[in-house]
Amino acid sequence: MLAGPYYPRSFTILVIVAMGVLIVPLASGLINAVHVLQGVADTQRQFTRTSLAITRDVRLIVESVSQLQRAAGQYHLLQDAEFGPALRTRFSELQTQLTRLDTQLVDAASHTTVASLQASSRTLYRQMRPGSFLDSDRFHALAPAFDALDANARTLLAQADAAVQRELQALEATVQATRQRLIVLALALIPLTLLLAAVFSWMINRPIKQLKASIQQLGQADLSPLPAISGPQDIVELGREIDWLRQRLQALEDQKLRFLRHVSHELKTPLASLREGVALLNDELAGSLNARQRSIVAIMDSGSRDLQKRIEDLIRYGGMVRNPTLPTATPQALAGVLAGVLTRQRLALEAHAIRIETQFDAPTLHADRSQLETVLDNLLSNAIKFSPEGGRILVRSEAVDGAVALWVCDQGSGIVQADRSRVFEPFFQGARQPASTVKGSGLGLSIVRESMLTAGGTVDVVDVPPWSTCFRLTWPMPQ
Repeated sequence: MLAGPYYPRSFTILVIVAMGVLIVPLASGLINAVHVLQGVADTQRQFTRTSLAITRDVRLIVESVSQLQRAAGQYHLLQDAEFGPALRTRFSELQTQLTRLDTQLVDAASHTTVASLQASSRTLYRQMRPGSFLDSDRFHALAPAFDALDANARTLLAQADAAVQRELQALEATVQATRQRLIVLALALIPLTLLLAAVFSWMINRPIKQLKASIQQLGQADLSPLPAISGPQDIVELGREIDWLRQRLQALEDQKLRFLRHVSHELKTPLASLREGVALLNDELAGSLNARQRSIVAIMDSGSRDLQKRIEDLIRYGGMVRNPTLPTATPQALAGVLAGVLTRQRLALEAHAIRIETQFDAPTLHADRSQLETVLDNLLSNAIKFSPEGGRILVRSEAVDGAVALWVCDQGSGIVQADRSRVFEPFFQGARQPASTVKGSGLGLSIVRESMLTAGGTVDVVDVPPWSTCFRLTWPMPQ
């Protein structure tokens, strides 16, 4: 019972490590998702600021072109020198806006349009800059140049809108790619987490299942060496304690069997003398007996026989437990074996007016005859003990799933549900005991169980209405 090299020293540490390892991939996935989403949010904010700035500046350029034309008209058509500074200011603002916009745009078409606007606006301004007034004809001759400048400005506005749309599509593609990346990450983390959970669940459940198997083995009275337990050091120590308990139970069981064997053999000698004395009295070798004396001798004879049966049960049970060898199985006719057992039970059956009903759909089975007689004798004795006056007992056989099943049923008070798991324990007395009979030794059903185990069969308490108590025995058929 050694701890495995991959187990920590404590079960608590194993649980903590399992939780920590399971949290790591989830936490890393969450951190990565937050980082990716933060990058997308930053990109979206930058795009919003840039697109708003470009749209604003382009619209300002369109407006500045109109204001430049208006300022030029006021200066030259009105021939008023006071409008000269306004004309210079409008031209300067247009150049500043074009220069700032040129640094923000990224597509080549927009750069070309901005350069064209800068060149055409400078050429136009040189023709109408303050210093000398243009007459009406010369100023109106500049109208096509102003129209071209306005057309370029509106072309720039359309190009800027198209560029913003392309950037928006690129941002949407980035968001879509990010979503797919997060989905792939989640799909990768889910099986990884489940795999880690399965590994640690196996590591945690394995020693628990081993402990459970050891406890169940002890609960089934199997005192053979327990399987090795691997796991954390404290679980291994618990396994050692359970093995110590097994050894202690084994020692107590050996002491009990030795005690039964010694007591049984010690009682046989005085019992033999007692029975011989009763037989001598019954044969009137010591003188004739009157009716009262014969009644007393009959009571003594019945009591000595009952005591002899209990001693034989003790010896038989001890022998079965010490040496559970499989007897030689031969075909046995159930009717013949039952007839021999009923002969021994005849007095008890007649005393209680009990009828035996038989139904042998499988008339033969493979078993040791003495063992079969022992099983039937104990079950019938138990059924007679609990049956009411004038009751019936059913003995039925049937071939079932590669085995021969035998039912022994009576009409007694039945076995309470809480006692069903213990009725085959040695010396156990059920809650429902008939008031008119002498209390038994509690070994009859234990002998039945040990006999069936050595024969490779089973015995169970089953419900077969309308019978109150039914024992079902199965013998395997020969291959």
